[in-house]
Amino acid sequence: MGARLYLPKKWTGEDDSVYETNREREKYAHLSEEAGIPEEVSYQPKYEIAVDLIDQAMTAGPEHACVVGDTGFGKYPAFRKKLRARNEPYVLEVETSKFVVVPEETTVLEPGSTSGRGRPRKHPAYPEETDAETPEQIAARLEKQGGEKQDGWREVTWNEGTKGGLSGEFYRTPVRVVKDRSNRWLTEETGWLLLKRPSGEEGEGELKAWICWGLDKASLEELVSWGQLRWTVERFHQDTGRELGADKYQGRTWRGFHHHLSAVMLAHAFVAERRLEEGQDREDLASFAEVVRQIVRESAVQRLMENHGFDRPKAREVAVDMLREYSDW
Repeated sequence: MGARLYLPKKWTGEDDSVYETNREREKYAHLSEEAGIPEEVSYQPKYEIAVDLIDQAMTAGPEHACVVGDTGFGKYPAFRKKLRARNEPYVLEVETSKFVVVPEETTVLEPGSTSGRGRPRKHPAYPEETDAETPEQIAARLEKQGGEKQDGWREVTWNEGTKGGLSGEFYRTPVRVVKDRSNRWLTEETGWLLLKRPSGEEGEGELKAWICWGLDKASLEELVSWGQLRWTVERFHQDTGRELGADKYQGRTWRGFHHHLSAVMLAHAFVAERRLEEGQDREDLASFAEVVRQIVRESAVQRLMENHGFDRPKAREVAVDMLREYSDW
């Protein structure tokens, strides 16, 4: 529903430490001016851009279950905190070797004076006898327990693919997120930790993990379906690049780039709607590329009929012949 160009710090001119010389700083200032980057645009990490785009999208009031994202977003506590502040549930992939949690029911030692001689506690913490674990460590512990019925993994099918059902083994457990493992500091972030077991198949051989917030009543099947939605984003980038020329922009201006991307996204929405309309009369959806070809062919047919007086059969014959000859149609 939205997109924005990410600008490295050198393009915004806010931090002199990122330039090796004054000449380099002047070069980027000149490039920024040439590209027409608005003066009010400041540096933002990608997750902050994402929050802005989410805010814009939500003004339209779309019905949705949650925000989803890969580790490029899920690894940032600040991103997750901004979503919680907006009461936006999320299912975000996290790094299996770095994300640390304790069981949700773990006793929270509140800030304040301690029973010993140490300094007053400044942050909520967990007791020394509690084991904090990463998703990798939790998965390894489950494997040691052994037995498909005893270790908690469940087979879940989340979608139908061209070769049958898409499924895998998943496990979930309620957790509280750890802020600092060395000091045993805790955050207020709680939710489901969702794990996907390595299957050993090509491209599926890695442990996957998601933190799911604001979805306490969701079923395992729902969490899995949302966690697996990442492919739709990847599909969008593939389709807009291959079929709609998203990566073919040759200009050098901020406004031009965003105008180009807006047109591409509008075209994508149009094609997606056509796919759904045509899918009502068939068992499966036509591919995105197939629908694009149909639209291009029909445009050529209409032009031949209106501008050259061809009847529809002849217009279709000529249009298909020319498209095959002069394009990759």
